[in-house]
Amino acid sequence: MSKAALISIHPKHVANILGGRKIFEYRKVMPLQDLSHLVLYSTAPIMKIVAVAEVVGHIVGSPTKVWNVTGFGSGISRSFYREYFAGQRQACALSLGRVYELVSPMGLSLLAGVKTPPQSFSYLNDDDIELILKNRSKAATVGPHMVFVGGIHGVGKSTICSDTFDALGYKCVTASSLISAYGGETDHNKRVDHVEENQSLLLKALNKAKSKNGRLLLDGHYTLISGQGDIKPIDVEVFRAMRPNQLILIKGKPDEIAARLRARDGRLWTESFLSNFQEAEEAHARNVAKSIGVPLRIISNDVGKSRKFID
Repeated sequence: MSKAALISIHPKHVANILGGRKIFEYRKVMPLQDLSHLVLYSTAPIMKIVAVAEVVGHIVGSPTKVWNVTGFGSGISRSFYREYFAGQRQACALSLGRVYELVSPMGLSLLAGVKTPPQSFSYLNDDDIELILKNRSKAATVGPHMVFVGGIHGVGKSTICSDTFDALGYKCVTASSLISAYGGETDHNKRVDHVEENQSLLLKALNKAKSKNGRLLLDGHYTLISGQGDIKPIDVEVFRAMRPNQLILIKGKPDEIAARLRARDGRLWTESFLSNFQEAEEAHARNVAKSIGVPLRIISNDVGKSRKFID
């Protein structure tokens, strides 16, 4: 049977969860069990169970580390977060997958094992969670969540995706792997000739990947190097068709990126070209975010410094 816990949440935070703006639930104490579901009890004036959310992953660490990783989907202000974790050495973030509203909100009197709102977690017995799951809507109120992560070659996107987002329940895939799976030709020496054809294949493969994963992270680029060596922005309409919930751009220092590419691929890149490439990538990332109305967060990935949101 599902491992589920009942938690008390203020109505405004419930609204952010149901609106898809809050995809992480923060707690000072990590649950004792590996949870599959969080049952959301909305506090006064609602005072009823209103929804149930899948738990697809979690992260535990210092409050600063957890915020740096999850701030894009917190649904709260940084000042509110800091106040909540003031004096705490550890923070826990539970990554929420699909969220289902209840057909009819339930009072706690209908449960056999829990009669009072929990201060932290109340673990539910099999009968209670079965009753709640039977009362949820058939269609998810909040469906699959997709993050697009861009940045120039060698900036460290793949490492950040696997090190950070795997634990949060995200399936990390690269744009090039999706294009190749559909028979497209990926870049040659980091240059791309068949841009429009590749983007069409990418969208087909992406829709299929979304249907299989509640949390999906796509590792790609906002700009590409053409076969002639020019830096070209990817059409904004491609990003609109992707329907991402969040855009992220990863930046680094050109000298560190050049060293990383030299060690990885054996190719020499000038710092001036990488600097221009990164400036174009950021400019178009901001343009895409503004055009399609999706928030953009920028992460600094400098060697020797902790990764952090800088915008």
